Amino acid sequence: MKLSLAPLRALALGALLSLSACGGAGSGADGTTLKVADQLHALKSSLDVAGQGQPADYKIEWANFVGGPPIIAAQTGGSIDVGWMAETPLIFAQAAGSPVKVVAVSQSAKQGGSAYALVVKPDSPIRTGADLKGKSVTFMKGTVLHYFIANLLEKHGLSLKDIKQVQATGFGTGLLDKGAADAVILTEPFLTELEQAGKIRVIATGADYTPGFNYLVASDAALADPAKAKAIGDLVARAAKAQRWQREHVKEAAPALAKQYNVSVAIAEKIIERSPSRYTPIDAQVIAQHQAEADLFLKEGLIRKKLDVSTIFDKRYNEIAAAQEAAK
Repeated sequence: MKLSLAPLRALALGALLSLSACGGAGSGADGTTLKVADQLHALKSSLDVAGQGQPADYKIEWANFVGGPPIIAAQTGGSIDVGWMAETPLIFAQAAGSPVKVVAVSQSAKQGGSAYALVVKPDSPIRTGADLKGKSVTFMKGTVLHYFIANLLEKHGLSLKDIKQVQATGFGTGLLDKGAADAVILTEPFLTELEQAGKIRVIATGADYTPGFNYLVASDAALADPAKAKAIGDLVARAAKAQRWQREHVKEAAPALAKQYNVSVAIAEKIIERSPSRYTPIDAQVIAQHQAEADLFLKEGLIRKKLDVSTIFDKRYNEIAAAQEAAK
């Protein structure tokens, strides 16, 4: 099976949840507007609560999507300059020749931290990844959850062909609860909330089977525009500052996250503590882990040719990202 971004250009419109101006209408002081794609308002919320959401020299126009693939489709179509997503959609974007580049990378600042996990009902007979053979597993295809299950299966001597793949229709445990799936890969806030309530049992976390990257991805067109390229550098700095502030001020950050996710402040604190993030320069290790992911998808037949993933990264903002962590 080969995944393509071409049909996702139509999906992009359906996946788009909202479009709103940040900091007023119109362009910034130099006439620049940066169109930024978010997922479930996560990036915008992070910037706002840390006091990083109001740039003075340009405007941010926010668009909210569900999943990275439709964001890349929107970037390819020219309606989005920068998008926030996990790493997996970039595998398919590069394979499809999409004109985008990774400009900044964040990952868990905590050993073993991850915002997603493979879960089952508490009374399920499934105990390890090896028990998934012949079982139905729900996940969102084309996303990092796709890589999670593919890598987990390979580590247990299995492949995606050994399970019944069920496309996720939502973010919770609906299919699991109805008996339509034997296991599901959950993300926050459902993971922490349901685990704390004793409604799920974790089989494996993303920390063991994914690099745990989140990317800021810019379109080639935006990077070629000097004003937008400068604004992207400022956005990288703001995003890195916001992530650092959040993990260093958990109690102050939790109320905003609780409102965003519609959970209690206590659950929000646990979500932050479970997988605090930090921005890191794009280096050989980042590229190697991304390459390993692309190679597995090639092995699984999900892409048709071997990729040189180094070409999908743009390192011009490395020093900007590093400086935010080095600052005192």
